[in-house]
Amino acid sequence: MTNVLIIGGNRFLGKTIAEAFLQDGTYRVFELNRGTRPPNRGITEQFRCDKNDRPEFGRILTSRSWDIVIDTILKDNDLEFAIDALTGRVGHFIHTGSIGVYGDARRIPAPEWLPMAQGDLSEEIVFNDKIAQDQVLMRAFQEKSFPATILRMSNIYGPGDIPLDGWGGRNPLFFRMILEGKTIPLPENGRALLQPGHVKDLGRAFLHAAKRPASIGQVYNIGGDWSLMLKDYVRLQAKILGREIRIEYVSQEELRKRFPKISEYGLRFVCQHMCADIAKAERELAWRPEIPLESGLRENFRWMSGEGMLSCGGDGERA
Repeated sequence: MTNVLIIGGNRFLGKTIAEAFLQDGTYRVFELNRGTRPPNRGITEQFRCDKNDRPEFGRILTSRSWDIVIDTILKDNDLEFAIDALTGRVGHFIHTGSIGVYGDARRIPAPEWLPMAQGDLSEEIVFNDKIAQDQVLMRAFQEKSFPATILRMSNIYGPGDIPLDGWGGRNPLFFRMILEGKTIPLPENGRALLQPGHVKDLGRAFLHAAKRPASIGQVYNIGGDWSLMLKDYVRLQAKILGREIRIEYVSQEELRKRFPKISEYGLRFVCQHMCADIAKAERELAWRPEIPLESGLRENFRWMSGEGMLSCGGDGERA
């Protein structure tokens, strides 16, 4: 059987990736994480390690040769360390990227060949950390043939986490406001395009890439099969929650005055088009999204309700 190490692996996307490989039945799945949650049922072994503990992290990475390593959590400096440790010891390294690297793309849906955003990374680009990660892996492939594949995810939703709200965060307060019939302020004109991707669909993409060695050295956009405007996305959420919605359009500055905990970067995210062309993944990985947005969001809200997040007095405001 094929050995797969998932760095992360027991929460939301990482958990879904592990489940996809386990269900396939031809992989031995290992997890490397801090062990703050129980391991996925059916895995071969859980390595409890903080990636910042470099001696222990390095010991685990070099403890054997890995057929596949999947990264869901590493930053650029972590990747540099992992690449040094794994060179010559891994057959295929698959990294979790983001379509956010395209920034406010001038071409939509954004293809993989579109240059990543440029500028003052600390001020203008929301996803500067993901840009730096992609640059590390691309350089490693070009300079030393490190066998990397980058899967750039769209915004992820599904059971296990709160879906993106209309303010660019994952805030239960936003959805309780809908349920309470309050007027919902949205930034700017609400016409920016979003491309939500269900966590199960996105998790399956890693299995499809792992089965195709030709994906080494490639970048793939992974997301939902269609995009919609922010205002229509929020209207769909309200419909699923069984409410009519009144929307007020305000500036980003005004919205942050009303709700100081809202992330400035999150607001920028939902005010620029975030949709990518997934045709390359469909063609080369034989992957495509299967879960319709409305039914996926309905499933997501059932999970939130079960967690007590939609009731008054539930989980508090989050930015």
